[in-house]
Amino acid sequence: MNRYFKINRTEDGLRTGKLVVNGLELRTPLLVHSENVIRYLRPEQVRATNTKALYYDPIVLAEKLDKRDLADLPDLHRVLGWQGVFFTTSGAAEIGKLAKPRGYKTNGINFRLPNQGQLISLSPKKAIQLQEQLGADITEQLYRDVNYYAPVDDLAAAVELTGRWYLTNQNELFPITGGGLKKLHRQSVDSVTGQQPFGYFITQTEQIDSLAEIERNLSAIIKLLPFESLRVTKTRANFEQLTTVIRSGIDVVYSDVAVHEAVMGNALVDNGKRLNFTRESFSNDWEAIDPECQCPVCTSHYSRAYLHYLARINSPQYISLILEHNLFWLNQFVANLSSKIK
Repeated sequence: MNRYFKINRTEDGLRTGKLVVNGLELRTPLLVHSENVIRYLRPEQVRATNTKALYYDPIVLAEKLDKRDLADLPDLHRVLGWQGVFFTTSGAAEIGKLAKPRGYKTNGINFRLPNQGQLISLSPKKAIQLQEQLGADITEQLYRDVNYYAPVDDLAAAVELTGRWYLTNQNELFPITGGGLKKLHRQSVDSVTGQQPFGYFITQTEQIDSLAEIERNLSAIIKLLPFESLRVTKTRANFEQLTTVIRSGIDVVYSDVAVHEAVMGNALVDNGKRLNFTRESFSNDWEAIDPECQCPVCTSHYSRAYLHYLARINSPQYISLILEHNLFWLNQFVANLSSKIK
């Protein structure tokens, strides 16, 4: 499989690069939106926002599709006709909510899907196979998920078990865990022996409750990683978290911020300012969402007054239009961050 990552420039921690996957060239830093965008937009609409990649959680997908057997999950490239890149998570975070502590074994995890009686045994190898079954272009190794603020013994147990599960696979991201503890970070990184993974997935970022702590933790972990490796993490659906992790030197960010803001009725403009068109002040405003924006919504001359009307009648088209704008705006915002590196 044709895949490589090359760093182009670095400045003050932020770095830009080129990620090539199966002939598709992606510029980093790269914002990877969640599959939730497909709930509101057709794949061709998503592509029109300059969205190049999406991420899926196979366990969440199984729950949404009410699957009893993970083997029944479809190839998403085929189902969606998606011509971009698919990243997948291992499902570890969702499994952490479903598995009992005794469900974690040296050879994998035992858990049950909600409202399903069948016991599922997922080994690290099967977790990779499941992601490949979904059509993943870049996969993630299974890991034991614990909260960032969990007791030290729990964090240490998660690091130890995740290290045992390490598989040599050029297609995968190896998960770095250990809360905010440098000793556990080092142990996590050192558990990679032999052939290096394609990149590293820094877990638990979305669980951290302050931007300063996110910045501190990422800085400490990044110093331990091979400079040339791809760095990936996931944030909450929060614009401020997104910008913090990119400026910390992360190459790929999984984020649901575009959908979250759209569902809240917010259009993103002007460095993260939110416009909510439910407000009466927009009822006679005939400007586009953002006169400078080149997204399909703004260039099609949908006015703020029209969006106000859609919001007031609770039209589902309101969320779809705001989401189209948010996707394009966020992708452009990240691209503009990259262009500032000399």
